[in-house]
Amino acid sequence: MNWIVVKKFPLSTDLTHITGFLRERAIQHHIYEEAGEQVLAVVDPRMVGPIAQFLDDVEQGKLIISQEEKTQPLVQESPTLPLLDQLKMAPISGLLILLSALGALLVAIDPERNFVRWFSFQDIYQYTFLPFSESLNAGQIWRVVTPAFLHFGFLHVLFNSLWMWDLGRRLELLLGKRNYILFFIFTAAVSNIAQYRWAADTMFGGMSGVVYGLIGFIIVSHKLSPNKLTAVPASVLGFMLFWLVLCMTGVIDYFVGGGVANAAHVGGLLAGAAYAAITVKKASS
Repeated sequence: MNWIVVKKFPLSTDLTHITGFLRERAIQHHIYEEAGEQVLAVVDPRMVGPIAQFLDDVEQGKLIISQEEKTQPLVQESPTLPLLDQLKMAPISGLLILLSALGALLVAIDPERNFVRWFSFQDIYQYTFLPFSESLNAGQIWRVVTPAFLHFGFLHVLFNSLWMWDLGRRLELLLGKRNYILFFIFTAAVSNIAQYRWAADTMFGGMSGVVYGLIGFIIVSHKLSPNKLTAVPASVLGFMLFWLVLCMTGVIDYFVGGGVANAAHVGGLLAGAAYAAITVKKASS
């Protein structure tokens, strides 16, 4: 499918009313990020001129789109697009999910941890955990982040990937690719360090610390500066917080093959909230 660029906008521009207007008229369109800008593109070359003129008239105040034509966030529209187009809009989220799947595969095929040991928080030698300080002295700083990709079982990676696909795409569109990568590194590092400080000499991993980082960011960001991309239903956020508390009671440990990294969840939640508090500017009333 060949997309034809119609117009480019700053990342801060809310295009929800534009996408709603075009969708109401069954005009096939696509919005993606490129070089720090939002790009509006269409398939039908006959629509380029009329849409460009329409956008100019809206900017000049000659046309006003009614409130009824404003629709849901762009990230909720994307499931109607082909998967490849969705991945083009949020490639970092797709890459993180792919790396999580590879991490789960590595854990499954390497029960002796001969290769897994290079990505765990602490190195392992002859079934003994080595001090983390030795890894740092050897320059193995990647261990602070890479446990996020290790997953222990199909359901573990599946549920984390589903949350990363839903919530992660929202932040990738909101923050932009570069800032989203920084957000991932920060929340992964904080959640992994928190779990290590809580329970050293244990094998842990998973993207759930980052997922709770997304939850923390969305809660604080939407409070400070409401945006359609962070307008996650309260029931969803409430469920995730309830699940966090339930896991901390130890009940879930009886139903899963191993313990739950509760400290990573809490650490990720607080890290995401702090990231939003520092980076998001409070909307003027």
